[in-house]
Amino acid sequence: MHFQQAESTGPGQTETPTDKYALESSSLPFGQHVALSSISGPTYLTAQTLVQQVAYLLSDKIFTYSPETFDLDVAAKSWNTQEEKNSHGYTTGLSCMETRTGAGSIALGYMFSRDFDLKKRHIPQSIIASSSSLNHLRPALNELSLLYNVANPLVAHVAAIDYAGSSGGLVTDYATALALSEELGLGLVSSTSVYEMQHMSLFATLMASILPSVHIYDGITVGRETTRVVDALDQRGLSDYYQAISKEISGPEKKHSDNEGRVSRLLRAFNNELGTDYKLFEYHGHTQPESVLVVFGTVEASLACQIANSLAQNGVKIGVINVRIYRPFVEEEFVELLAPSVQTVAVLGQVKSESDVYDKDEHSSLYTDVLAALTFTAKAPTVHDIKYGRERVWTPKDMAALLQKLGRVSDEALHSLDILDGSVQQYTFWDVDESPSASAPTIVGQLLSGDSTLNVTVRSSHDNLVQGGAVRTDIRTSSKSIEAAYSVTEADVAVVNEVMLLKDFNVVSSIENGGTLIVKLPGVKDEDLEKRFSAEARKGIAYKKLQLFVLDPSVSNLASENPALESYLTQLAFLRVARNDLYTSGLPKLAASTELENLNKDLDNAIRKVDVPESWLTVEPEQNESLPPAEDLHINSFSAFEKIEPE
Repeated sequence: MHFQQAESTGPGQTETPTDKYALESSSLPFGQHVALSSISGPTYLTAQTLVQQVAYLLSDKIFTYSPETFDLDVAAKSWNTQEEKNSHGYTTGLSCMETRTGAGSIALGYMFSRDFDLKKRHIPQSIIASSSSLNHLRPALNELSLLYNVANPLVAHVAAIDYAGSSGGLVTDYATALALSEELGLGLVSSTSVYEMQHMSLFATLMASILPSVHIYDGITVGRETTRVVDALDQRGLSDYYQAISKEISGPEKKHSDNEGRVSRLLRAFNNELGTDYKLFEYHGHTQPESVLVVFGTVEASLACQIANSLAQNGVKIGVINVRIYRPFVEEEFVELLAPSVQTVAVLGQVKSESDVYDKDEHSSLYTDVLAALTFTAKAPTVHDIKYGRERVWTPKDMAALLQKLGRVSDEALHSLDILDGSVQQYTFWDVDESPSASAPTIVGQLLSGDSTLNVTVRSSHDNLVQGGAVRTDIRTSSKSIEAAYSVTEADVAVVNEVMLLKDFNVVSSIENGGTLIVKLPGVKDEDLEKRFSAEARKGIAYKKLQLFVLDPSVSNLASENPALESYLTQLAFLRVARNDLYTSGLPKLAASTELENLNKDLDNAIRKVDVPESWLTVEPEQNESLPPAEDLHINSFSAFEKIEPE
């Protein structure tokens, strides 16, 4: 059930019903490769794809340090193999390197080699890496910063990902980049959403003409989410803006100033050319705040700014400052942004480990800079250091609780908090890696994206330590742009294709009251349902008054004979329950497929609605039964677990 998409909405292709929908990588839009020339205007993309596009088009050569399953450079590899030309008229060089001692030496050797073409000295060189590579790149970056006046501009696009052995999963790491930029004198800029990822990648590349620069962004959630970017720049647009802004800041009279002044001037020129309003420090919230929270990071800034704006509409005197450009840290700009009414400034700063959170002698890098900027002001507000470890996963609930404590927000104001538009529909799919229907939600997301009036986001996450590999996919649709850097917590419809996951996760808690739950249970009769659900799940289903549907693929001879068709049966069942309008309008497009016609006939018997017994509401929880919240699926991989090692 994979329709040909219009070119403007992103990658699409035609498949027969029996074709296996191969997900190439979670860092690609809908898991599929995208042509470099197709990135233009309204297009479904991921942030990681946009980062690679900017690096590929504007660089002479790209040096990548990506662990195999991270796929930070998968699109650039494809474009390089196809010999796509960059903005300079030739194929961008690509060197895929290992993260180890001496990393970065090849890039230095290339730039300073005797046979380097000096005509390319002004063309940027790019690094694409994760934050786990930064410490290995440190010696090379240190040497480069000392020789930068005679080197090529260098920009490093860094996905804030690392593996923490203590937690056994992937963590978002900004602390390493913050410390490194301060110690080596590197520029550091962050992105807060996919919609500005291309702009900030371009800005960081331009800033590299002033000082070696790092562009950092969340690589676990936001970086891999497929979403519709309405104003994506194509190759010509990127090249024209790069040339125009470079010319604007290259005059001799504009070079004789410190880095702070040159970066500020660059940002003004950038805004003038693109018609944007980016700032070194960006304020959101009440016009006369009494308390202000300072944040750095993609998810942190996105959540805090949205919640602060919502609270300000209810008269809560609280604000948030997003530090977009951390280095150079222009203290005067930061101080001017604080209103005279501010009494308390809290700095939400990441530290390296959980032990540092509780160590009174340890402070976050961001706190140190804010404290230094405010110490000698006329009426210095009280400054607090709110530290958190890399393992912390921020949710709207957590951020709202923090702002409530900081700004003395009433429970009533917090209860009425809503940062998502009312038109947003939310769906969540739970499955295991080996399931034949594991790709169903991605295909559903691509089908929904065919509606040009909708904005669709799709994001998958893996926990390979549960049930041999669990995967969760969240889909959101809305008539407006969606910025939601967190898991779905109030799903309209949840689909569980492996019933054992109901025991590992409290899936029911992530469904809104009166929502719908579809569970795949092959060959299970209604009288046996109670045995397949835990006591906590049964009570949750009854308490939330969920509509319960059972999907039984075993009643379909086609699905039983060909397990690959089970994915399409799941898609049809979801559409009939959740989007009957699309199910009705989309079905005629499948008329040429006899298999799908017959599969649709089987659907009447394959899916059935079940009346939830009132006795489920009073069921007593089983002893030692405790379920983690659904949003706590512990992300420890970006791909399915390889259960068979080739020899």
